Amino acid sequence: MPLYHPSIYDTTVSAPSYWEETAGSLRGEWPALEGDQGCDVAIIGGGFTGLSAALHLARDHGIDARVLEAGPIAWGASGRNGGFCLIGATKLSITAMVRQYGLEETQRFYAAQQEGVDLVWDLCEREGIECDRCGDGTFAVAHTPRRFDELRAEGDDLTRIFGIPTRLYSREAFREIGHGGTEQYGALHIGKGFALHPLKLALGIAAAAARRGATLHGNSGVREWTREGATHVLHTSGGRLRARRVIVATNGYWRDGLHGSFDGRALPALSNIIVTRPLIEEELARESYRTATPIHNTRTLLFYYRLLPDRRILFGARGDTTGRPADGERMRAWMTRRLGEVFPGWCDVPITHFWRGLVCVTRRLAPSIGRLDDDPSVWYGFGYHANGVNTAPWTGMRLARAVAGEVEATEVAPAVMRGLPARFPLPALRLWALRGAYLYYRFQDRR
Repeated sequence: MPLYHPSIYDTTVSAPSYWEETAGSLRGEWPALEGDQGCDVAIIGGGFTGLSAALHLARDHGIDARVLEAGPIAWGASGRNGGFCLIGATKLSITAMVRQYGLEETQRFYAAQQEGVDLVWDLCEREGIECDRCGDGTFAVAHTPRRFDELRAEGDDLTRIFGIPTRLYSREAFREIGHGGTEQYGALHIGKGFALHPLKLALGIAAAAARRGATLHGNSGVREWTREGATHVLHTSGGRLRARRVIVATNGYWRDGLHGSFDGRALPALSNIIVTRPLIEEELARESYRTATPIHNTRTLLFYYRLLPDRRILFGARGDTTGRPADGERMRAWMTRRLGEVFPGWCDVPITHFWRGLVCVTRRLAPSIGRLDDDPSVWYGFGYHANGVNTAPWTGMRLARAVAGEVEATEVAPAVMRGLPARFPLPALRLWALRGAYLYYRFQDRR
């Protein structure tokens, strides 16, 4: 049984997003799988992870790879997120990571995160992908005075332990180079990352993968997964794909029941985005908004926002816990109101786009990358905690190297994100756990 309303999983309907409207002619023709076909590596999921894996398998290793995507290519989170290519695909603090995994593995995690940012930039340059890159690093904005001191400590750790350049701005100083508003009490600049058009990036990687020899199938959701000896057989509505090896590259849209090893290990959570009409200079000046660098605040249930190249404001937040269309409309109204409360000068600016989709949380609070212990022919990568633009292409690249034999399974990723996460107790009640967590986080965010 899916956790959310069926409309959330309807692959015949694309998100009514700003990205879909502005992707232009980039969406190629990726025909559905038909008949009995075969390949060396079958990839379940046509988002950043699966597309990157296919590209690197075909381009760098000459391996025959096919992608099966339930909807159009990049239908899920890869084509509908906020376009933040940043470090930090975890909800664990640095202290918690060091305590659990040790300093060396924590440093490896942050090195991998920086490699992920560099990889996305390199893919754009090497494959000629135009995806509206803008901004320099990211800003974390203190939403209360108390959180400013926490940002100071975080910046010190990022620079001292991991060599990531940071700079702290007071409330007054950030107003001069960033923005004002009612929830701005200073900011930390983290000098690694940028913003982009995520659907253009995903479709660009897809085109590159096909150009390099991979085969992509849209509208080819896997309905059943069987075995014939050492061969995996993936059944879709139109055909069957046989492969010696499989990469599971789904994230929040994985549906339990396909393969027992993955059941109950992911908690999908809704994230929502609104976009305003283009703002004129006078409107931007009302809130002293001056930066194209992507921004998130220090709320646990965070707000994330950025100035788009055509001077619209994108504003995102976590969503409801049902997925019902009526609750989506309530979330749109709430986000529109909250945008006007955080930036009072924009309280009357019309909203032109609203959409939502699933991100993925795990019990380990970090991504999960690796190979099944009881079946070395099955690899996986998921659980990006709403930071997949950076981490998912890197995961696809690492999985490709591991499948090709260049990287040992034990070294495919730092310990922070290596191996399967623990299952959620009573998986059918995962949404109740999420609702309880949201209540607690709202209390925390008042600090």
